[in-house]
Order: sequence, then C-alpha cells, then structure tokens
Amino acid sequence: MQEFNDHASDAVLLNTFVIRKKRCRVYFHRGTLIWETERPPYTRWTLPLTDVLAAHYGNDADVDNTGGVDEKSQAPTSFVLHYAARGSKHKWSHHSVRMSHTDSRQVASWVKTIRNYLSGLTHRPRKIMVFVNPIGGKKKGLKIWESDVQPLLAMAGVEARMLVTERAGHIRDTLLTCNLDDVEAVACIGGDGTFSEVFNGLVLRTVKDKDLDPNDPEAVLPPPKLPVGVIPSGSTDTVAYSLHGTIDVQTAVIHIIFGDTTGLDLSSVHNNRSLLRLYASVLSYGYLGDVIRDSEKFRWMGPQRYDYSGFKKILANKGYEGEIELLSDPCHPAASTKCTENCTRCFEHTRNNDCDKEILKWRTVRGKFFMVNGANVSCACDRSPSGFSPHCHIGDGCIDVILIRHTSFLNNIRVLLRLSSRNKNLYDLPFVEVYRAREFKFRPLPSVINVPADNTEVNIPQSQPDLSVWNCDGEVIQDSNLKIRVHCQLLKVYTRRMQDSITDTSCFCPL
Repeated sequence: MQEFNDHASDAVLLNTFVIRKKRCRVYFHRGTLIWETERPPYTRWTLPLTDVLAAHYGNDADVDNTGGVDEKSQAPTSFVLHYAARGSKHKWSHHSVRMSHTDSRQVASWVKTIRNYLSGLTHRPRKIMVFVNPIGGKKKGLKIWESDVQPLLAMAGVEARMLVTERAGHIRDTLLTCNLDDVEAVACIGGDGTFSEVFNGLVLRTVKDKDLDPNDPEAVLPPPKLPVGVIPSGSTDTVAYSLHGTIDVQTAVIHIIFGDTTGLDLSSVHNNRSLLRLYASVLSYGYLGDVIRDSEKFRWMGPQRYDYSGFKKILANKGYEGEIELLSDPCHPAASTKCTENCTRCFEHTRNNDCDKEILKWRTVRGKFFMVNGANVSCACDRSPSGFSPHCHIGDGCIDVILIRHTSFLNNIRVLLRLSSRNKNLYDLPFVEVYRAREFKFRPLPSVINVPADNTEVNIPQSQPDLSVWNCDGEVIQDSNLKIRVHCQLLKVYTRRMQDSITDTSCFCPL
C-alpha cells in the first residue's frame, strides 16, 4: 500500500476544466491540487489533498470498486471534489467544487488518481463505531447524528456502526465485551460524561487484555489501540472545546475523517482500595462538587439546572478543610505557553516524560478551600472561553491544580467573572494558588471552631470533617480521600488542534 500511495503522490496531471463557468488550468502534483483561470482577471487556488474529503462523479455514472466507470452507464462529464477549509474561530467547514470536461476518460483518470491518493492515507479511519447519547445536554444527540454526522461520514466513505446508549455505563460495558476486530476507531456524540465512558471502557479493555491490575495506583496503564473522536452534544463539552477550539459539530466530524490524532493525557482516580475512574477534563471538590450533587435533583430542568444549583451554592459560600500533597512540576502554568497546533511542550513530553523526575518536588498545602480543582485540559467552553487554566497542556503528562481558598462572597463572584472572561484568568487572584503537578493526593481535615473563652480563642477540632463530593467529568465521586495520577498521552484523539492565528482561506472556491 505504501508503494502504491507513493506512486499516486508522484503522479502528475494537467488539464483544462470548466469551473463555475470559467475555463481553468488544473494541476495535480505531490499531493497538491492547483487550479487557475485561463483569462484575466487571473485567480489561483491551491488545495492540499490532505484537506480533501472525497471525489465523486458529478452525474449518474456507475463506478466499480477501483474507481473505473461502467462502460454501459452514462459517461461522466464532471466530478465533484469535496474538501474542508479552516475558517474563523477554529471552525472547519465542508465545501465542494465541480470540475467539468467533455472527455469522460479524463474525468475518470482524475477521479481515480485522487481516490488512490486518499486511499493511501492509511491513518484515515474507514470503519468506526459511533455511540450516541440521546438524552445528554439538550437531548439532540440523535438529530445531530442524522442531520450532521452520518451524511458527512457517508460522503467521505466512512462506514459507521451506530449504537444508541440506553443507560449510564452502557458504553463502558459494551466496549469491555464487544468484538472490536473490524473497528478502526470509536466516536461518541454526547458530552464529557459520554466521552468519559468511551475512554474508561477502552482503557479497562486494554488493561484486561494485558492481564494488569488497574487498582494498583502505581501501575503503568497501556494505551488503547483505537483512537477516539469527540463530537459535542453535551451541556458544556469542555473536552471538545479544548481539543478543537470550538464545539462546532461539523469541525469534529471533519477531524475524524482527516484521521489526524494527538495524544491526550488521562488521569486516574484511586481511593485506598481501587481505581474509581479515569478522567479527561476536570476533577473538582467543593463548590463544583456541591453543584453537581445538588443539580441531580433538578434534571427535569435540563442544562439550566447547573445555573440554578450554582447560584444556590455561591450564596451558601461553603468552605472545606483539606490537605493537598502534590508532586510539583517546575513549570508554573502562568509561565507556560498555550497548547496549540504542533505544541512543543507536548511533543517533548512524548519522548522525555521521565527524564526530569529529579527536579520534581513534593509540596503540601493545607487550609479551607472553596474549590480544589485538578484540570487535565484548559476546561474551556462557551461559558468560560479561557477555562480554569488557559495554559494547561493536553499532552505534557501534567495536571494543573487550582486551589481557591475560602473567602468572601464578593471574591467568589470575582472568580466566576474571571472564568467567564476571554482575556483574564485566575492566576493572579490573591486567594488562588496554582500548581502544575504529575500527581496529587487530597484528604479532608476536621473543621476548626473558634470558641471565645476568657477573651481568648480556643481551637476545638470537630470529630468528623464536613465533606463535599468530587465532580469528575460531570459525574459524582463520593469518596473524599483520593489519589490522582496523570498518564501521559494515554489516549489518541482525533483533532487538528487550534492555531494561534488563522490563515486566510479565501483561496478555496466553494461551489
């Protein structure tokens, strides 16, 4: 196949086609299509074939499996090139251009050459399993599948096996037991919880196949063979936003078709006895834990339940005593670059994740906290464009630990305003501490009551600490005493990543 693809990429084609009623010279060489008008005003378009989704005949001609034309059918006089272009706000969109020619043999030759090149891109998935959560977020999962996902996959020649989830844990249980031999990738339509079920099922399946003990907190977890596509349809979709820079569905599907992957860190959560789960976005104790616990009573409200519960918990302004031990990385998040396309920090940690262990240090932080957060990604979303930690990297083997001390109600409002800002972050607030760590432990401490006696204050510890719960990728973990450890780039996910600056895409010529 590699030799065949090399031959396709070395092919040189040159011809004249009619495009949008204008005669254009069209070139193909070294994986790039170029077309330019023959008469002034001269215009030139350039399209790498890695951005092409498919090439289809433009009429009703029948084609065989090799891309040839059935001689008994109507001879093709045009073909349609489907491709994707990157636009503003990190969005990719599907476009097409029709190229017409009077000689059907020329049309067939061009279609066959383009298809041969695309078939040689072996990293592109041809058969995938798609899980659809019909009740996640705004309950539009099935509609998104039918109107946006399935047609685009079919147009690109991707065979998709769709399964609708019926209960919590359905995806995880399916991936632990089903036959995955004929599947090249797994995708999900849902929120962060749906994606969490997918990678928890894949990792545990791999652990089981290799006969390892996932309950050992020091175990090196093996990466699953299958990459995962994240198609947003949830309430916040922080993972999709952090990966793609947008929650646009078409962008996510195009990234799956392209087949380009990057490594995503996953963090394991252990109690004293076992592995509770792996997570990809954020683990939060205190305020967000209280919100997720309280919001369960208001599921009938839909996504608005989080606003309602959040308002109640902000007014309550509850704090929790605790101790955090963390293995600190010397790179402070505020001094780090943002994680974008071709991220140098993530690339270096792919090869050298263990080389700097001697410069890591254990730290202990105690106090009363409004929130304790372990961010695996920036946790950005439409409501929080920068997220908890804007400089968090998706594949550097580290987690950003954001500790928000218990403070006044007005300071809590400052936190929420910072989280909703595009230009500000939490790093410089005086009651916020931010660390970058390879792992951390949390244990609750008894609250302290100040009792005046003879004009002095006496600290009397309570026998039992006041406890919150953990919000883990939108799911509740009741255990308070946990150990969290990062597994560097444990999962391959489909994305072309976002860029700091967007190049002009006006050179493309949509039909």
